[in-house]
Amino acid sequence: MKIRFNLKQVSEKNKLTQIMLVTTINKRRIRVYTKLRVEPQYWNHEIYRCYQNGGLNIRERLRLKYINEQIDNLVTSLCEMDEQLAMKGEYLSAAVVRQIVDKNQQKEQLLQNPIACLRRLVGEYEKNVNRKGKRGIESTKATYLTALGRLEDYDKQRKVPIGSFDDFNKKFFVDFTNYLYGYSYGKTGKHYTQNTIINTLKVIKNLLHRAYDSEMTTNNYFLKVQTTLPADSSEQIYLQEKEIQQLSVAKTESDQEREVRDAFIIACYTALRISDIQQLNKATVRKGVISLYQKKTKELVEIPILKEIAPLIEHYQQIGFPVIDKVKANKIIKVLAARCGINEAVSRKEYRGGETTIVTIPKYELISFHTARRSCVTNLYKRGYPINYVMSLSGHRSFQAFQRYMRASSKELMTDFVRLLKKEKAILA
Repeated sequence: MKIRFNLKQVSEKNKLTQIMLVTTINKRRIRVYTKLRVEPQYWNHEIYRCYQNGGLNIRERLRLKYINEQIDNLVTSLCEMDEQLAMKGEYLSAAVVRQIVDKNQQKEQLLQNPIACLRRLVGEYEKNVNRKGKRGIESTKATYLTALGRLEDYDKQRKVPIGSFDDFNKKFFVDFTNYLYGYSYGKTGKHYTQNTIINTLKVIKNLLHRAYDSEMTTNNYFLKVQTTLPADSSEQIYLQEKEIQQLSVAKTESDQEREVRDAFIIACYTALRISDIQQLNKATVRKGVISLYQKKTKELVEIPILKEIAPLIEHYQQIGFPVIDKVKANKIIKVLAARCGINEAVSRKEYRGGETTIVTIPKYELISFHTARRSCVTNLYKRGYPINYVMSLSGHRSFQAFQRYMRASSKELMTDFVRLLKKEKAILA
C-alpha cells in the first residue's frame, strides 16, 4: 500500500491549507482530509513531510515537527490495520481509512496538545460528573472558557509553546502570573485586578485537576500552587437595611425595572443567588417557607419568608416570578440605586498591574445581585440571629466561607451588640 500526502492548494504560499491523505485500494483512488494544516512554503513534495530547517524559529520548528509526527503516526496506524485485515483476507476500505484518520487525530490532539485537551474538557463540562459527584453548570462553564482564553493568549506569546502537561510546572505558574499582571486591555490600557488574576489561576488549577482525574496526565504540581488573597484584598460592600428600604420604593420607569427591583429585594431577605432567583417558579412556597434546590450546590434549602418580602412573594405567586437576565439586571440595579440616592462615597483598594491604589467611587457603582446575598447574610447576623441559622439559610458549609460574606465593620457590630445587651438588660442602660 502506497500512501502519499498532498496539499489542498499550493498557489498561496503563506496561507494554511489542509493536508490530504491519498492512497489507492483495489484500483480505487481514495482521498481523505486529515484535518492537519500547513503553509505550502513549509511542505516538501518529495517526501510528503514538512521542512524543519531553513532559519525557522523554535516555535515554528516545534509546530512543523508536531505535524510530521502526526503524519508518521497516521501511516503507522494505517499499515497496522492493513496487516490485520490482510490476515483475514480482507482489504482496507475508504470508510475504514476515514475512521483511522479521525481516531488518530483525536488521539494526537489529546496526547500532544494539552490546551486543546483542556478546551475539550470545558466543552464536556456540563455533561460530566466531577470528583465530588456533581455536574457542571452553564455559568461556571463560561468562566472556564474566559480563563482558558487567557491561557491561549499567553501561549501565543511564548517563545516555546506549551507542548505537554509536564510544562504546567513552577516556571509556568510564575510566568503566567507575571503575564496576567502585565497584560493591558481596552483603549485605556487597563490591567486585570488582583481578584481577576487569582480567579483565573484558580480556574486553570481546576481544569488541570480535571485532566489529572481523567488520567490524561500524572503531573499534579498544580496542587502546590497557592491561590488565596490577603484578608483585605477583596473589600466588597453590602447594603444596610435602611438602604434596602430606600431601594424597595425606588421609582421605576418600566416593567423590567420593577421586576429587577423586586427580585433584588427578595434576594436581600433570602440570600438567594441570582441563578436561584431565576428559578423561583420551580420552588415550592407554602406555610411561610420557600423550598428549592440551589442551582449551584444542587442541595435543598428551606428559606423562611420574612415579613419584609411577604407581600412580594404573595404577589408573584399569583402572576409568576419574573425570569431576569443577569447582565441586564446588574446594570438596572445600579441605575435604581443611583436614582434613590445610594451614592455614599466608598474608598476601596484596587490591585491592577501589580500595583495597589485607593479609589473613591459612589456606592451604587459597586452594587450587583451578589450584593443582595452578602447584605442578607450581614444584616441577619447584625440582628443577632445565631450564625448556624444564617449559614443554613445561605447554604454556606463552612464558617470560613461564611466569614467572607460578612461585611459589617467592627464598629457597626459593637453598636448592635451593645443595643442587644441593653434590650436583654445584660448591661446598664
